[in-house]
Amino acid sequence: MKAIWDNIRGLDLLTDLPFVSTNRGFGCIGHSLGGHNGLFTAAFDSRITVIATSCGFDSFRDYYGGSPTVWQPEKGWCQQRYMPRLAEYRGRLDAIPFDFSEVLALIAPRRTYVSAPRGDSNFRWDSVDRVVAEARVLAAELGVSAKIVVEHPDSPHRFPSEQREEAYRIIGEVLRP
Repeated sequence: MKAIWDNIRGLDLLTDLPFVSTNRGFGCIGHSLGGHNGLFTAAFDSRITVIATSCGFDSFRDYYGGSPTVWQPEKGWCQQRYMPRLAEYRGRLDAIPFDFSEVLALIAPRRTYVSAPRGDSNFRWDSVDRVVAEARVLAAELGVSAKIVVEHPDSPHRFPSEQREEAYRIIGEVLRP
């Protein structure tokens, strides 16, 4: 995804600005597209030391309840702006070579906050719990602890203010001296 490269270049720019302190790294917060773009970027750039994601992921198998209608060109994850080659896995989602459990394990041991609303029709909250459980196992196999906090607000595909405030608090804990 081009967005990962763009985000990394944005971090490069921030790093070069004389008034930006990079001593404690960078925080990233995002909702939906911003939520998974942040996760992907953090997996590839360790300068992101804390991340908050809202309605940003579940297992590819569970996306929109596993409906095959979203696994075709220009739908869901298969859009040109995302990962169009995922359309090749329609009808065989278990063959996708990675899932968000691996992405989260790569981010560990950095702090990660996840808001996964119970009413989100894109990303299932119970799938998020399974992905996080798998990520914890994978992180342990890598010799690190997955520092992931998950909340399930009673909300649709939104980032409720209470969860945003918690995300800001966690980011502040990591980034403030």
